[in-house]
Amino acid sequence: MFRASQCGPSLATTVAWVASPCKRSLTPHLRDAGLALPPRHGLHGGMHELVRTNDIVLLGAIEALLASANLDCLIADQHISALEGMIGAFPRRLLVREADRMRARALLTEAGFGPELRDG
Repeated sequence: MFRASQCGPSLATTVAWVASPCKRSLTPHLRDAGLALPPRHGLHGGMHELVRTNDIVLLGAIEALLASANLDCLIADQHISALEGMIGAFPRRLLVREADRMRARALLTEAGFGPELRDG
């Protein structure tokens, strides 16, 4: 069980800093408390595009589903979409590691998101 006393007085700041469901890295405070996840090969390897859409609600649902299955993801192009005023000219892309591609596709198909998946 997680206890705030394990991480010292800066727990709220530390947790807020790493509060992304797709970025599961930990700050030194949590790592020193023994809460670090095992190292993985990072998001910088080969990536696979699962979904390309302008629907931010759909992306949020898929991102939460992948996070619940401990699959890292990256939403690409979200900042350019914000800059262009949400007119739909630049859809966001949801990417997963190439090694997680088949598992992620099977999970999304089983959850009913199959029609939203890109070919490949």
